[in-house]
Amino acid sequence: MGKKVIIAFLGNVKYDARCINISNTLFNYGYKVIIVDELDGENNILEHDRFKIIHIDTKTKTGITRYWKYHFNVQKIARYEKPDIFISADLFSLAVCSYQNKHCIKIFDSREIYSKLASLVGKPIKQFFWFLYEKKYYKKMDKVLVTAEKDKDFLISQYGYKDIEIIFNFPAIQTNKCKINLRDKFKITENNKIFIYQGVVQEGRGIEEMINLLTYFKDCVACIVGDGEYKSEIINLVQKLKITNRVFFTGKIPYTELLSLTKQADIGFSLIQPLSESYKQALPNKLFEYGLAGIPTIGSDFIEMKIYIKKFKLGIAVPSSSVREHINAVQKLLMWDDSNRLINTVKDNLTWESQESKFIKIFDKNYEIKYN
Repeated sequence: MGKKVIIAFLGNVKYDARCINISNTLFNYGYKVIIVDELDGENNILEHDRFKIIHIDTKTKTGITRYWKYHFNVQKIARYEKPDIFISADLFSLAVCSYQNKHCIKIFDSREIYSKLASLVGKPIKQFFWFLYEKKYYKKMDKVLVTAEKDKDFLISQYGYKDIEIIFNFPAIQTNKCKINLRDKFKITENNKIFIYQGVVQEGRGIEEMINLLTYFKDCVACIVGDGEYKSEIINLVQKLKITNRVFFTGKIPYTELLSLTKQADIGFSLIQPLSESYKQALPNKLFEYGLAGIPTIGSDFIEMKIYIKKFKLGIAVPSSSVREHINAVQKLLMWDDSNRLINTVKDNLTWESQESKFIKIFDKNYEIKYN
């Protein structure tokens, strides 16, 4: 019987690329995978014949009650399942992960710098709490995974040396077709070029910068793929600029269908703003999703993003707040015609499949060490 793995994620795994990619790889290599996520509406859950998926109803999406209910329920599930490996897919199950018995391999998948999130800016008490929480339980992990070199350096500088592996947040090659055709659904003509942003709708993600560019490019429209607490502010901006007929919201799209939707656009946007350390050191997976779909990226010239955009010719890196450089970049990318080269480059170097063997060795090696 395969070794049992619990992956705990405070969110809807249906839309989470990393959890799905990790789960598929572990299943393919003979592991028994149990995903514990957060219920997001009865008709909005991932159903999968490969994994056992347990949905926790936290009743609320904000406040301490949410975290407590999630923590309590994950702990109860872990006691019952008795996993051989426990993966905290974010910060919020780290305590439960640390409680597992000495034979369980404890892994923290630190996909962000959680104590430096943009949502904590201006909230020093909350920021300090999560810093202490992360510091305490980080030390109890057998292994830590990060998505970029700078994140590894930061964690070691903050919390001390730990066995940290870089597993990039690369997309998997997907063949599922999305049910939405952007041009048909939103009546976008072939003469209109499509800007696309995909991801959580939050402040500082560059969505406003993308929308403001529409005032300079009258034949372009923008599609926002995702949802989030900042959506009302984005709608207000669109109304203020009087371009409601040129900005469209698709809502959240299942990860397995995302690639076929992205292919319908012309330029991908990742103009992240320097609101926090987490943002400044970001290496967002949308860079690689855009590339795998064959569309170029206009991205912020933060160190990690800039390296990949330039090295693999994914698009153009620009200062996050320079409107003039944004305009120049869009003008160049509207003339861009290098889709086949881009797709092949990403497939060969920047997909989940390209690092799958490295990823699975982490588990096999740690299991051997733990039991020998």
